[in-house]
This record gives sequence, structure tokens and C-alpha cells, in this order.
Amino acid sequence: MLEETVARRADFEFEPIQSGQVTGKNPVFRLRALAEISAGVFQSMKIISRINPDAVIAAGGFVSAPLLIASWIRRIKFFLLEQNCVPGRVTRFFSRYAQEVFLTFPLEKSLSGNCNVTGTPLRQGIVQRCSQSSGFPLRGGASATIQNRTVLVIGGSQGARVLNLAALDLAATLSNIRVVIITGKRDYELIKSLVRSKNCELVDWTDQPEEYYAQAALAITRAGALVISELMAFGIPMIVVPFPFAADRHQDANARYIAKIGAGVVLEQSQLSGLTSLVQRLLTDSAKMEAMSRNARAAVRIDAGSAIARRIMTVLNAEGD
Repeated sequence: MLEETVARRADFEFEPIQSGQVTGKNPVFRLRALAEISAGVFQSMKIISRINPDAVIAAGGFVSAPLLIASWIRRIKFFLLEQNCVPGRVTRFFSRYAQEVFLTFPLEKSLSGNCNVTGTPLRQGIVQRCSQSSGFPLRGGASATIQNRTVLVIGGSQGARVLNLAALDLAATLSNIRVVIITGKRDYELIKSLVRSKNCELVDWTDQPEEYYAQAALAITRAGALVISELMAFGIPMIVVPFPFAADRHQDANARYIAKIGAGVVLEQSQLSGLTSLVQRLLTDSAKMEAMSRNARAAVRIDAGSAIARRIMTVLNAEGD
């Protein structure tokens, strides 16, 4: 499990709990999900009894539901992190009971409860490295040539096959740029077998994407909130290709936000045949690229982790007074 590997590598304890998604019309699936959630609640109660936390912080995915139910039963204060412009169902249900909901981006629709836009916590390695980068101009933004520019293609932790395949065509057509594709472990061997140009480099997965962010003049990405926030921190102009089947179409909403603030352009998955011409057009438009870089940096909070921690401590200390 990727989450467990990352947590243990960062020296965190990892406790898996059961959960399920109560969605769809199939009554068998819904009953099974409820049974899994119930089991997860009992697991969470045991963890809470052992740790006796002062507060619980949940990221809002369906896996958070059992822990939040257990926290509510035990009267443990909890805080929510909501990364997307369209909140997930768990966030929508529990926000009214949370001490505070910390938002990565402004929401498209209001949410019950105490909500504040703080940005999303970024790893220290990301924060340290992006502070050393001055954004797009450092990568040759003042020049009209696209020679040797690095285009980074990243589809999230699992990769995105449709982006990987489109990136192969991009690299083969524009031989004067460098294309780095973070393929995801699932597709690495397939994409490797299809590479047909020397300017294409593949990475299956990395827990240090900042090494590649620091080299990128342009990123082609899905619209996951964490990846977008990391790219914004580095001031990397984006072509955002939202995953069309994401829950509640939240990636579409995230992509609209990026376009609204002028940090990138949106390309629908159905329009990927136009990716190469769009990349070429952007890389030769230094004014637009520099503007997107500035806009991205202006909208991101690289100190979000510290700000959220301070806010949580303020709430807990006030309760102790």
C-alpha cells in the first residue's frame, strides 16, 4: 500500500482501518459499505482509546468517515482538510460538526461550518526547494525559443495512461524539447516499450517530485489539488487536463480555479489531440508563461502547514483555559 510505505518512510505510525463508499443504487454494495464503515468505527474507537488524542485531523476522503464517527461518539474535537473546490461527501456531512474546515482553494459553493482558505500543507522538501526557485524566468522565460525546455507530465500517484500516451506523441513531434513523464508504476513498462524519441525520459514514481519541478518550464497535469498546489509553489505554468470521471467532477472545478486565477490553461481530455500545438504555442509566448508563473505563486500559501497547526493549537489552548 503506497500510503503505508510513505508514512513509514516518514517515520509515522500507520494504522489501517476499514471503510466503504455508500454510493450507487445497488443495495448489496451499499450494505457491504455500511458493514465496512461499522467495522472501521470499532477499529477507530480502539485507536482513540489507545492514543487518547486531543484532536483528530481528517482529509475528508471516504476512508475518514469511520474515524470521524468515532471522534464524534467520543467527543474528540476534529478538524477537516478539504483540498478541492467541490468538497467531497464526507466533508459536506461532517463540516458542521468540525471545529474548523481548512480549504486549499475557495469553494464553488458554500459549506456549512467554520471554513477558511489556508492552502494545503506541503512537505518541507517542497517548501525548501521552491523557495530557492524564482519561477518561470529562471527557466529561460525571457527567451522566445523552446530549445531544450523541460515539459513535465504528471498524472498523480497512479499515473494517467491517456496523458502518458499523449506525452509520447508530444516528445516525438517536438524534438527540441525535453519531456519528462512520471508514468506511475502501473504503466511504466508499457510506456517504456512505446518510447520512440531520445528526448523522452520516464520516471515510474518519486517521493521527491521537487527535483523535477525545479527543472520544469511547463507542466501537463491532472487536476488533483495537491499536485496543483505543488506546481503553483514552484510557479510552473500548467496545462490542466481534469480526470472526467472524478467524484462530483471535482477535478473540473479545480481546473476552472486554475484558469480563473490565470495560473494555467484547461485542456479537456477529449481535446488531447491538440496538446502538441498548445505546448508549442505556450512555450513561445514568454509573456503568457511569465504571467501564469506569477499568478500561480501569488495564489499559493507555502506556509499552510504551519498556519493550520497554529490555528489548531489556538483552538485547543482556548479550550484548556
